[in-house]
Amino acid sequence: MGERPQDRLEFGIVTGQHRRPLSMIEEHWRFAEETGWDSAWLFDHFFSLGEDDTDICLEGWTLLAAMAVRTERLRLGLMVTGNTHRNPAIMFKQAVTVDQISGGRLILGMGAGWNEREHAAYGIPFPPAGERVDRVGEALALMRQLETQERTTFAGQHYALENAPFAPKPVGGHIPVLIGTAGKRMLRHVARYADFWDGGEDPEAFAANGARLVDYCREIGRDPSEIRWVISAYAKPLASVDTFRQHVTDYA
Repeated sequence: MGERPQDRLEFGIVTGQHRRPLSMIEEHWRFAEETGWDSAWLFDHFFSLGEDDTDICLEGWTLLAAMAVRTERLRLGLMVTGNTHRNPAIMFKQAVTVDQISGGRLILGMGAGWNEREHAAYGIPFPPAGERVDRVGEALALMRQLETQERTTFAGQHYALENAPFAPKPVGGHIPVLIGTAGKRMLRHVARYADFWDGGEDPEAFAANGARLVDYCREIGRDPSEIRWVISAYAKPLASVDTFRQHVTDYA
């Protein structure tokens, strides 16, 4: 993924980190770097989502910084950051730090946050779905100001900054944003703020939401082709060459 021709298919891996020690994650990312994958991703959860939630699970942003040091070419990110997990201004400081460490290879994955049990376990407020969507929009607006202004004052319904200095800026002046969603209201945030859209793995829903996204872009005067489309497949498309080809064909 990255600033490359739109007609070039790119491929990334999501390794996650539940039940995986650091050595295993390093091995997977080294493999991805050496064999020509375009990007590698972690997730943003605080404990394992498997059957045993007491299993190991390294924190996403901290681990991503470590993997930025251990790689040279891969684009990298979290698939995706739960906006409710952190104050968005602090999270964006973390993101810019990883971008600096990686030499500008970060893609900022953003989502509304969804795991209610995880929020309850860690004492994180879990607003209703509509409010979580509103918060993502505010967070994205806030981050856009932070990456372009020397100081930011922001007065939103959910977040506020008062003359906040912010340096350094992203390596390339802007960190590409990926938003993962199939929701209609979130798609409007994609149209306004995203460089990448992850629409899930159901081909029919992906096509329908893609058409909706094109309409939303045109409503605000944005060229829909500025947004690259991403498919996350959490099945096993690499089970065989034929399986992989069929999986890609399903979205063609």
